[in-house]
Amino acid sequence: MEEIIKVENIRKTFNDNVEILKGISFSVEKGEVLSIIGPSGSGKSTMLRCISQLETVSDGTISICGKTLVKNGIYADKKDRHDIILKSGLVFQNFNLFPHYSVLKNVVDPQVQVLKKTKEDAEETAIELLKRMGLGEKIKNYPCELSGGQQQRVSIARALALKPEVLLFDEPTSALDPELTGEILAVIKELAAEKMTMVVVTHEMAFARDISSKIIFMDGGVIVEQGDPVEIINHPKTERMQAFLSRFASN
Repeated sequence: MEEIIKVENIRKTFNDNVEILKGISFSVEKGEVLSIIGPSGSGKSTMLRCISQLETVSDGTISICGKTLVKNGIYADKKDRHDIILKSGLVFQNFNLFPHYSVLKNVVDPQVQVLKKTKEDAEETAIELLKRMGLGEKIKNYPCELSGGQQQRVSIARALALKPEVLLFDEPTSALDPELTGEILAVIKELAAEKMTMVVVTHEMAFARDISSKIIFMDGGVIVEQGDPVEIINHPKTERMQAFLSRFASN
C-alpha cells in the first residue's frame, strides 16, 4: 500500500530543555485511520503539530506522500515545505473559524488563497461540502450563530475543501458538550468508510477502537503500545496502558 505519513525517531525539545517527544516512529498507509490516545501532556498534540508544520522538530525525519519534510532535523526548502503542507489538513479542537466571516466565506477563502481557485469554483465546492455536513441552510450564518458541533463541521468542510491526502484531527470533540460529540464522530466515521486517510488524537476510547486501523498509546513522550485497536483497548499488555484505561473507565 501507499505510505502517506512516515515518522522516524522524531524528537521535540522546547526552550526550557524539556523533551516532549522522545524518539517517535510510526507510519500511516493510504486509507488507514490511526488513532492516538494517551493522558494529557503525553505529546499527542505536539506530534500532530509537528506533522502539520505548526511546530518544528528538534531531530528526526517526517515524510508525507513520499516527500521529505524534514530529515534528521534538517527541513526542506520553503517551496517544498509549502507543497508538502497542502498534502494534509488539520482540524483543530477549538474550530479556529474566522468569527467575522460567514460560514460560506470561511470555507471559500482558503481555497482562493491557497489553491488559487476562482471565487465561483470555490463557492461551488464549499456549498457542496457544507450540504454534505448538513449545513446547507447555514451558509450565510456566522460562527457565533452555530452550535459547537456545527462549527466543528464547518472546520471539517474547510479542511476537506483543500483536497488533502490526509486529515489530522486534534481532539475534535474535546470542546463540545457531550450531546454534540456524536455528530462529529459520525462525520469522521463516514470519512473513514470512504477510505479517507486520517490521524485522530482522541480521548474517545470506544470510538478509537471501532474506527481505527491501528492505535498508538503515548505516555511521557514515547509510544508505550501500538497495534490492533481491539487488542490495544480490550487487552492492553502494559501496566501503564491498563492503568490509563482503568482511570478512563472510572470517569
